[in-house]
Amino acid sequence: MMNTQHAMVRWGLVLFVALTLASPEALAQVVKKRRSASAQVAAPKAKPRVVKTRKAVAPKEEPPRVVVLTVEGDLRGKVRTQLESALRRGKQTKVASLKQYATLAKKDGLKGNVLFTDGPLASVAPKMKLAGAVTGTMGPSSVTVRVLDASGVVLGEQELKLTRGKVSPSDAKAVSLRVVDLLKGAPRAFEAPSNITPSEPLAPVEPVTPPVPVAEAPPKPGRTEPAVERLVETPKPLETAPVAERPVETPKPLPEKTPRVSEPEQLAVGPQPKDGPPAMDEDPESHTTTDPFLEVALDTGSGGTVGEEPVRPPLARLTLGGTTTWRKYCTRPGVKSCGEFDKKADAEKVGDRSDFESSAPYLGIAAELELLPLARHPSALRGLGLTVGYRRGYASTDVTLFNESGQSGTREVVATDSVFTAQAMYRYFFGLGSSRQLLGYAGVKAGMLTRSFNVDAPADSPLSSTHRLFPAVGLEVSVPLLRQVRLEAAGQFFIGPKPGQGFDDDGGALNLEVSDYGTSVSSFGWEAELGVAGEVWGPFGYQVRFELSQFKDTFSGAGTRTGWNNGGVAEDTYSSIHWSLTASY
Repeated sequence: MMNTQHAMVRWGLVLFVALTLASPEALAQVVKKRRSASAQVAAPKAKPRVVKTRKAVAPKEEPPRVVVLTVEGDLRGKVRTQLESALRRGKQTKVASLKQYATLAKKDGLKGNVLFTDGPLASVAPKMKLAGAVTGTMGPSSVTVRVLDASGVVLGEQELKLTRGKVSPSDAKAVSLRVVDLLKGAPRAFEAPSNITPSEPLAPVEPVTPPVPVAEAPPKPGRTEPAVERLVETPKPLETAPVAERPVETPKPLPEKTPRVSEPEQLAVGPQPKDGPPAMDEDPESHTTTDPFLEVALDTGSGGTVGEEPVRPPLARLTLGGTTTWRKYCTRPGVKSCGEFDKKADAEKVGDRSDFESSAPYLGIAAELELLPLARHPSALRGLGLTVGYRRGYASTDVTLFNESGQSGTREVVATDSVFTAQAMYRYFFGLGSSRQLLGYAGVKAGMLTRSFNVDAPADSPLSSTHRLFPAVGLEVSVPLLRQVRLEAAGQFFIGPKPGQGFDDDGGALNLEVSDYGTSVSSFGWEAELGVAGEVWGPFGYQVRFELSQFKDTFSGAGTRTGWNNGGVAEDTYSSIHWSLTASY
């Protein structure tokens, strides 16, 4: 009996609950609660997903990277500096370092001044992520600026006027804008391969909205059975909707925005090898302007030569030609200069004196040999060398002689003028010109010289011969303007070039060159040269120089000639033009 009552109570409760839930009011409350709960879960998850995917689809475009190469004919790099500065100020490109460009080109086996030209552009561009380069050629009054792509193909060029070796700021700015336009249309050397796809989706994904089955058709009163069936089916999408949204709601990819390099660029470039070039994103050198000439000097490691440049000094140079000389010689007793004696009154001009002046230049032959045996050696010793020269001229002219009574006479004199030099030298070589292929030098030299003016003995005149053997030190410089034109200058100081010294003393004749005028002598002298030279065809060239040499001898004591009781002076001046052909090896 008790069991039967308990069973009836349980079934009654079940029937009561079913009737209660089946009522329209209860069913509407259940659906309303579940719809509000679903909206609270799904709404905040859809918004961050859409925002995230839109940013990944449209990354910020990186500005093209460009390097400004040397401008041919721009000796001091003024125009190159202007172009580089204009590109930096525009901030639409990243300007790479020319020094780093040359360093990477050198690793590919290139040498010399080609490191700073567009020669290595095709091989260096992928390593530096270059989109192109800027170069140009200087003219007398204008410069032609060229824009190249990463492979070295000319994209465009523009001619600009020069004012004092520079372009105007407005022209430089206009060129920088044109460079940006051309480079943005050119293919880059670091574009991503087509088989690489980004990890993020390319299109936004719409959020999944949970189904609302009750909103379409509200239940009608009196139909309890379909309403209960809907109640059983509707919880399924409501329970699975939060599960489908959970993998998307965590914003883990957000830290990817913190690196400086964008994601597409990382995919294109990929990881750098361990032995590869350094990372190019932050290049401290790219923010400094370097002079190309100074950059070449940084690579100097062999006696002042331009790096390992292919143009090197010749091992040997032979010079053969002629010489044209004018000589002026005077001797005066009792004074310190010929001019001082000539200012005296005629009554005071006492003593033997002589004047020799060429009424016409005398001709001769000249030869010189320069040797640089270490010119091919890659060290500082490559500038060491030796020079040997010989000149001989023939003079035939009239000499005016004065005796102690003031009477004069004229005699014809035949003489020979001989010069022999043997000197060691050291030269510091440097490159000039648009591509630094013109080789100049500055150097020092030291050695022995001889100068002999031999007067023919049968001339029967008091004009003495002079023989000098003395050491000398000097400087020389050669500045190339073109391959065919090179300015040259040299100067020497003679150390004690006393007369009466030589290799051949014929019966003590050398002693007479001093004893005729005094008991002792002190002398000094100097020489200066200025000229042009150059190459005409292959190893053959020319050389033209003007040379001025001067000696002054001051005698003391009594000499054997009349009126030379208290010494005197002798002045000897040579003016020569040397014209020669050269052959180099």
